[in-house]
Amino acid sequence: MHCRQINSDFMKQDIDYFNGFSTDDLLQRFMQKLYSKTEFIQYNDPDDFFDPEQEYGNHITQCIAEERDFIRELIRSTSAKAGVILTEERIEEMVQQKREEINTRTGSAIEDYIEKVSVTYIDRVTECKQKYFFRRWWCRFRKFIKSLFTRIVK
Repeated sequence: MHCRQINSDFMKQDIDYFNGFSTDDLLQRFMQKLYSKTEFIQYNDPDDFFDPEQEYGNHITQCIAEERDFIRELIRSTSAKAGVILTEERIEEMVQQKREEINTRTGSAIEDYIEKVSVTYIDRVTECKQKYFFRRWWCRFRKFIKSLFTRIVK
């Protein structure tokens, strides 16, 4: 058993857990995913707190989460192919370390992305003033239902 552990540690050092993806490759992949969406539509409901960063902030968070999942899957599949068993804790440490390496290389890339984002704000109040009866009715019905729930919660 002791021999197997030493052999396992030796094998871990020889494995490319990222399956040939360099940190720069992962950064490029992340940036490509990030820039895949630069136009957002945000609905401004007068009853809600208005957060101008909501839509693109969600996109940035989603891109980071997807990249973490991708890195995690790379590590899992590569270690499985090599016959090395890693604990979830160790995998998460490796994912975190790789994300930190990527973060050091991004520099102001996310701020640059935010500068290029365009957000179109739609006021739902004017949305209910549609010329088509069904859309007006549906919008008012939806607002009515929402108001019932907000009254119950308060």
